[in-house]
Amino acid sequence: MENIKISLCASASRPLVRGDFRNWERFAKSLKKNEINYEIIFVGHTPCPYPLPEKIKWIHATTKPAQCYQIAFLEAKGELIHWTADDADYNHPNVKCPNALDLVYNKWKQVESQHNNDKKTVIAMNPCEDGGWPQRHFHFFFGGWNHTPRMAPFGVIHREYFVDILGGYDADFVSGQSENDVVMRVFEDGGRVEIAYESKLYVHHHQVHPSRPTDNKFREWYPTDRQVLEDCWIPAGYGNYEKENKNVEISKKRLRPIKRFERTSDICTVTQGLTGRWS
Repeated sequence: MENIKISLCASASRPLVRGDFRNWERFAKSLKKNEINYEIIFVGHTPCPYPLPEKIKWIHATTKPAQCYQIAFLEAKGELIHWTADDADYNHPNVKCPNALDLVYNKWKQVESQHNNDKKTVIAMNPCEDGGWPQRHFHFFFGGWNHTPRMAPFGVIHREYFVDILGGYDADFVSGQSENDVVMRVFEDGGRVEIAYESKLYVHHHQVHPSRPTDNKFREWYPTDRQVLEDCWIPAGYGNYEKENKNVEISKKRLRPIKRFERTSDICTVTQGLTGRWS
């Protein structure tokens, strides 16, 4: 069925821990009560050993997580793109939000109607991470500093504006922070971020990021990604994160050019931009 309203896109390239693939079934099941049409695209290095849950499309890629996301964005057919994660649960007992996609789609339409449908809207869902609630008070450019720009974890954005105009993720990001850069570029373009407070989800973060994984290269590159982000938006450069310098200047204009992923024939096998420890 066409006329897809939301494409849920995620990297599935984190180190595997027990139950990862069963999480995919949980992910898909938590969305079934939404009325709008949606698709799920997971991109990563290891296929699911079970029959794929309904609506999940899996693409094999051996590249870094940020590039896996970009591959999913390029494959997406929805009116909107939703960057998510395969450890998300949209109808966990702690949140009980069986129609999270319906709610966030309606919120996006509502906000767009107030801005002449310019497509420059990002709607952030309301995440609960490992039982910690509410996380929205933390998600700013500098975590917890609410005088800095609001970010949009689990954000929703217009697909054509995001992919064709903004260019999707920057190729220098390895495994995270990419969506924060997107939000800053939306602000630079005169856009906005709003929260769909009723559109809740639960994130099983510690379940898939154990404290001592045998191979945690997915999280290993956080400092690298943070440096890329801050070098793009902080005139003083990287190094102010989680310090008490709350008057740090954040530029309203990106300080270096965007490095776009290229739609090459080997995009699923050869990592572009900064590589981390991926091919």
